[in-house]
Amino acid sequence: MIDNNGTIPEKQSKPPTWTRWLDVVLRTAHVLVISVVLGGAVFKIPVYQLLPWQYLAIATGSALIASEVSHRRHWPYQGRGVMVFIHAGLFSLVCFRPDLAIPYLLAALVFGMVGSHMPKKYRYWSFIHWRGKD
Repeated sequence: MIDNNGTIPEKQSKPPTWTRWLDVVLRTAHVLVISVVLGGAVFKIPVYQLLPWQYLAIATGSALIASEVSHRRHWPYQGRGVMVFIHAGLFSLVCFRPDLAIPYLLAALVFGMVGSHMPKKYRYWSFIHWRGKD
């Protein structure tokens, strides 16, 4: 179905309650794991000791992305999706420049938090349709 603006509106049906709880659990786990990785970098824990935590961060982040895409097909090219991809990209740079782990992880944290908490107008901004949610 096409709306008055000539675009296909986002899926309107409400997802089952269990998916909301799964999202809450995944987000909580992701924040906990990322905090260990950032804390480890700040306190100069050897990289090999942080690898399990980095893998958990990748796993929980990937699960969150999969959850978002499965519920909202427009998500990848909206402001919220773009912010997540920037967040993940900054996190992945740590693999290439571990000496810059602290600034990369802090920047990733900022992009993740801003992306999650920015106004709806920007979170739902579509870089394909070039407009936000009204």
